[in-house]
Amino acid sequence: MFLTRGYAGTTVDEIANIADVSRASFYTYFQTKRDVLLAVGELAASQSLEAIETLAALGTTRSGLRLWVCDYFELLDVHGSFAFAWTQAAHDDEEIRLAGMQRHLDICQRLGEVLAGTAGRVCDRPELLGLVVSSVLERSWSYSQLYGERISRPDVIDQLGGALWGLARQRSADSRPALQLGEQRLAVRHTAGERARIATTQRKRSLGHQ
Repeated sequence: MFLTRGYAGTTVDEIANIADVSRASFYTYFQTKRDVLLAVGELAASQSLEAIETLAALGTTRSGLRLWVCDYFELLDVHGSFAFAWTQAAHDDEEIRLAGMQRHLDICQRLGEVLAGTAGRVCDRPELLGLVVSSVLERSWSYSQLYGERISRPDVIDQLGGALWGLARQRSADSRPALQLGEQRLAVRHTAGERARIATTQRKRSLGHQ
């Protein structure tokens, strides 16, 4: 319900109906819709961390990384709605935003650490790497459902496997020395000169064809 109608658009009655319980039974376990969101979040977070730990072994090969993405998509089949519902709720509920943000960044940090570790390296900012990866996974999962008649889920998983393989092995920006002002100017001039050279070559080829 959260995924299809959004957090704000979902009512307690709809949650009770789809769970096949009475409204009274709902209130036996939860005081509000907000409590449902928090409970789902706790379960999603714990199972996400369990899935991330399996990446340590699977992510060392391309085929294993693809298998891990496939497994993670299956996890999102169950909990993917939480990510979108929480984002909506967090805009209007500061307590949800703060509590969820810390938990989410903890998960992202672990994801970044494990993914970088599959390539035998230590990431300088694992929470940033994990944030990018988790965002790509969630949105790709969502679009693979939305565009199912045009985009196949296996193809999306293949693309994600390759993308994560490259992200795990990227060179950290912090490991590259910063360019001094003079070096920056030289880099800009070199780029401009290279573009001019390519443009001149293309014009010559075009004239030759004519």
